Amino acid sequence: MEQLKSIFEIEDNGDFDKAFELYHELYKTNPTDFEIWKHFFFFLWIAIEDAKSEFHERINLRQRLKEMFDDGKSKFQHLAEFKFIAGYTVSIFPYEFGDYVDLEKEGKELLREAYQEEPDNKIYRMVYLSISNSDKNDNRQSELDASPVVLKRFQGPGLLNEYFRQVLNRIDKKP
Repeated sequence: MEQLKSIFEIEDNGDFDKAFELYHELYKTNPTDFEIWKHFFFFLWIAIEDAKSEFHERINLRQRLKEMFDDGKSKFQHLAEFKFIAGYTVSIFPYEFGDYVDLEKEGKELLREAYQEEPDNKIYRMVYLSISNSDKNDNRQSELDASPVVLKRFQGPGLLNEYFRQVLNRIDKKP
């Protein structure tokens, strides 16, 4: 979708205000489009750490992130990719979404479900093994197996792609 590509360029330039405006309008007119939800949700999640406090306050960022999470659950719960994206973000920063203990469990459960639904997905497997008490060798092998898939799957512009390329490409880590 061309509209998303133009937003990705704006994200990459660090213009949180303009990217937010465009995402907000695009999602308002396409509220059942998972691709839009995914990138908008992830943009909000990244903004927690990267955007200025004025931006946080102006858009009520934490509340909006929670609302997007709940909206995603109501519309996209049936998608393994939703479970992966939502589970990953919630398990990393559960306190941004509400009750820390319950949400940390929910995030890990979403990751488990994504992996169970798509056991051949090397990225889901790697992330799930990294949060579970898996064998160190199995975990390392999953990192090696997933690395080329990560680079292919998350190529291109945008905060989501950039983040996952950096965080999930673990090929250069020492065993």
